[in-house]
Amino acid sequence: MLRDRGMKKWQGFFLPEHISLVKEEFENQNKIKQPILDEDKLNDIDILIHESMEYNHLLKYSLYNNGYIDTLYGRTVYIDYLNNQLRIQDEKDRIHYLSFKKLVDVEKA
Repeated sequence: MLRDRGMKKWQGFFLPEHISLVKEEFENQNKIKQPILDEDKLNDIDILIHESMEYNHLLKYSLYNNGYIDTLYGRTVYIDYLNNQLRIQDEKDRIHYLSFKKLVDVEKA
């Protein structure tokens, strides 16, 4: 009966550079381009943020971060038009500074 060496036979053909390139390519396949928001969507987001500040509503913020969409739950504390940032207080009372450019969507939580 013939006993094969399994992966040991092929292990020599994989260099560390190959493994890192394969992992990087796999990660890049899941990345998306940053969505471009139209005027209507920006207007809806603006209205929702201002309403949440007035009535202290919890919102779900969707943010673009290096090819992925991250979410953050919190309340808008301050809108900094000078630096184009939102200050969001999350559920654990931490303050997050969000750039307007990274904002993709805002929904009521």
